[in-house]
Amino acid sequence: MLKVGVQSAGWYDRNDPLKSFEYIKECGFESIDFNIDHYMNTGKLAKEGIYPTLFDQPVEEILAFFTPLKEASEKTGVVIGQMHAPFPVWYKDLDEVNDHIVMALDKCFAVCEYVGCPAIVVHPVQRSTKEKEWDTNMAIYRRLIPIIKKYKGVKICLENIFSRRPGRVIEGRLANAHDACRMLDLLNEEAGGDYFGFCLDVGHANLTNRNIKEYVKELGSRLTILHIHDNNGLEDLHMIPYSYLSTGASHVCDWQGFVEGLKEIHYPGVLAFETFRIFSAYPKAVHTQALKLISGIGHYWAELIDAPTEE
Repeated sequence: MLKVGVQSAGWYDRNDPLKSFEYIKECGFESIDFNIDHYMNTGKLAKEGIYPTLFDQPVEEILAFFTPLKEASEKTGVVIGQMHAPFPVWYKDLDEVNDHIVMALDKCFAVCEYVGCPAIVVHPVQRSTKEKEWDTNMAIYRRLIPIIKKYKGVKICLENIFSRRPGRVIEGRLANAHDACRMLDLLNEEAGGDYFGFCLDVGHANLTNRNIKEYVKELGSRLTILHIHDNNGLEDLHMIPYSYLSTGASHVCDWQGFVEGLKEIHYPGVLAFETFRIFSAYPKAVHTQALKLISGIGHYWAELIDAPTEE
């Protein structure tokens, strides 16, 4: 049966990892998506210059810092299924900042290996043209190939992103499954192994009006991890699946097609939810109930995916 996971934002207390893991296990989750990006703000680096962060320390000290996280996972059996790397990872004409970010990514990968996390999302960056965007992202990920090869059992995951224009949402980086597959295949070919995978952000796919079932099927075995959340087709709301009904002014995420697609490709990963906006949308008194609803949806889907296919 597939594990069900949730992002750490909103409930994780870095001062008490064990209590946090015990809580999220009680809410029905078996995996977490850890926000290691919360330990460095790359936007601040770009705006104000390099400032002291956790990642300036030697890697041994960083691993010691995350030892309570590792121990909480081991004691509760709640695995760290994936991580969010700091983002954006590249800024035009800021070579010193970009070098600093790569240094931090190296140490993030080391933390992944240490805590047994198999995947980390490194977001693609946006440029002014499709050609520049492709070339810049390929250069970024190529630079990471010799780094990720140092760490066993850790895969870099690219993600589909949306963009905005005044009054509308448009296709962003790797929103097209064909482009995503092409970039992944080229990178893995150059790396000489399976070092890059894909994180399908279902909410982003809905915003760009993708056929989610077909997106899943085209990714196939390249699909490594998921960011599952809902929206009205107009805003990146990060809400609980099934939150929205068709109003004529928006479109509804095809959750049935999503689950059918995962079943068809025999998806082996975690059903990981990125529903952090519940913590601002709902009163604190019902956060636990909201989390249990999310895990309940995940376990319902896991049963559907695991069920024998009817002849």
